Amino acid sequence: MKHHHATLSVAVLAMACLTAPGSAQNYNLNPTYGTYNLRSGFLPDPQTINVIAGGPNNVSAATGGQCAGYAAEAPDVRINFSGGSFDRINFSAVSNADTTLIVNDPNGTWWCDDDSGNGLNPLIELTPISGQYDIWVGTYGRNTAPATLAISELPYGSAPVQPPAPVMPAPVSGPDYNLNPTYGTYNLRSGFLPDPQTFQVVAGGNTDVGAMTNYECRGYAASAPDIRINFTGGAFNRINFSALSNADTTLIVNDPNGTWWCDDDSGNGLNPLIELTPISGQYDIWVGTYGRNTAPATLSVSELPYGSAPVTAPPPRRPSGPDYTLAPTYGTYTLRSGFTPDPFEVQVVAGGANSASNWSNGQCAGFVANAPDVRLMFQGGSFPELYFSVGSNSDTTLVINDPNGNWHCDDDSGNAGLNPLLRMAPISGQYDIWVGTYGSSTANAVLSISELYSR
Repeated sequence: MKHHHATLSVAVLAMACLTAPGSAQNYNLNPTYGTYNLRSGFLPDPQTINVIAGGPNNVSAATGGQCAGYAAEAPDVRINFSGGSFDRINFSAVSNADTTLIVNDPNGTWWCDDDSGNGLNPLIELTPISGQYDIWVGTYGRNTAPATLAISELPYGSAPVQPPAPVMPAPVSGPDYNLNPTYGTYNLRSGFLPDPQTFQVVAGGNTDVGAMTNYECRGYAASAPDIRINFTGGAFNRINFSALSNADTTLIVNDPNGTWWCDDDSGNGLNPLIELTPISGQYDIWVGTYGRNTAPATLSVSELPYGSAPVTAPPPRRPSGPDYTLAPTYGTYTLRSGFTPDPFEVQVVAGGANSASNWSNGQCAGFVANAPDVRLMFQGGSFPELYFSVGSNSDTTLVINDPNGNWHCDDDSGNAGLNPLLRMAPISGQYDIWVGTYGSSTANAVLSISELYSR
């Protein structure tokens, strides 16, 4: 039976979850047949996973008829996907039964299909987004049946592409970002200090990078990355990678989109420089040498223009104040757009020893602790606003540092007189939250986080 392809808003599904939790798809549950990490350009293409299609939940009833069939509550498969140069990602299923397909994409949007593939098999073709895809393979009737889920970046129906067959003699292995970095993994957040961050490495290796890249890149490097940087972007509009050595060095970087960058002599003298528009995610970095020799080198990572004077310490600051580098007192919580229950609430003790007014030159009010009360790791979706509010019998205040490093504060904008409310356009990333008191006393309070309304 043919059905039109449909999208279902998170709001509609959230209401279904609230009224009938047993008949909804729940991406918070662990997938039955595993979690898989795929990066654009994966081989073989398609990737196939055997599942049992179907389940006890009537998807049509849960979605007001927009989707069809019966499926399990937990996802069958979870895909963590890193996008690249391909302009599509296809999800399809093959079975002797009449199957259906439901996908929740990284933006929290729901997609479903019944028969857009061959015969009675489903097909969903999306514009690729990096992030988490949760996938259910359903059946049109109540029966369950063996099925094969396929994920592909090729046009539907294309011949499969297998990894290249081994060539004898085997070529020398090249830079491989799947290997552990030789000199460590480092987490950097935009605005890091000191700037530049520097790392001591031994440049060079056994791999002829030029031969591997038709001489678009130069030099010799190791197979494993020298350094891995997990980077969270912010207000700066550049990130520079450079190397300094008495030898003639080269530089190779694989960015979070899977793009390769290389340079030989764009820095001072015979030293390399790669300047990129910053993207949050994983950077793998190799420092090579132009000849086959190895040599000591210093890798630098900076958000400043190349050649700028180093910034080694933050501007003078007051002895105490909110510090987002400290561990949160009442926990770290991960929420994805469409979360339930909404509001999400955390019990805290409001207040602290620091005057927010003194710290912020009068822009914020009240007294707060040094460490955040709560840390929120948030993945945005289709909702246009994110509400932070506080309920308490005392006069409370609110201070938030958002994923871009911007500070927000409020005293009395909430619904209950002396309680605060901050409304923000949602940004994916880390929110550090302090609940203060207008006076120097502490008080019990409830922090509420919502996409629907304020407390």
